[in-house]
Amino acid sequence: MNGFSAIILGAGTGNRMRGIDKILTTICGLPVILHSVDEFLRSGIFETMTVVANANNISKLEHLMSGPQYRTVQVILGGIRRQDSVKNALATTNTADYVMIHDGARPCVSIDLIERAAKATQTSDAAIPVLPVTDTIKRVKDFKVVSTVDRSNLYLTQTPQVFKYSSIAKFHKMFGANVTDDSLLVEMSETDVSTFEGDPENIKITNPIDIEIAETILQRRKNT
Repeated sequence: MNGFSAIILGAGTGNRMRGIDKILTTICGLPVILHSVDEFLRSGIFETMTVVANANNISKLEHLMSGPQYRTVQVILGGIRRQDSVKNALATTNTADYVMIHDGARPCVSIDLIERAAKATQTSDAAIPVLPVTDTIKRVKDFKVVSTVDRSNLYLTQTPQVFKYSSIAKFHKMFGANVTDDSLLVEMSETDVSTFEGDPENIKITNPIDIEIAETILQRRKNT
């Protein structure tokens, strides 16, 4: 495979977590973000890894990554917005052919999913994991249902998302609008984004209840 670098984002403020820094919350004996970092390292795919921190947690993350097993991992300060953090990280990974970008708040990422992302680069310069929407979707206005949305072509997006480095770095310089994920920048450039099968266990910790769910998943994997 061509050279891969990883970016793991841990600079978010977690407004829905009632003041808890979710990526430093302990699950199954490890801070949330270490579950992702360790799984990426175990995959053996990545030449380098960049963990993006905020001003409040950077010293703690630097301490967590200070052991010899993290010699290929660097911790940097992110920006105000998600795309600012990614842009900062891309500036440190410019020797890679491909970059994989992952939310540090998704501790249940698996090596299988990481390998699927890497394999997707064989046919695409931009690829994202997706899951089909299974719930009925309603469009609501003023607390009243306006319509029911056809879900047959609707998918949930996850990370890690993988991109040809030269392309995603260019798009981050081209567009300054707020985006919810990096693939949206590719869409804005009218470049194709491919998809691959996501993982229903690859949940994102957004609300306190998600910590309990993630702990159940990770504990089950630990016991098998």
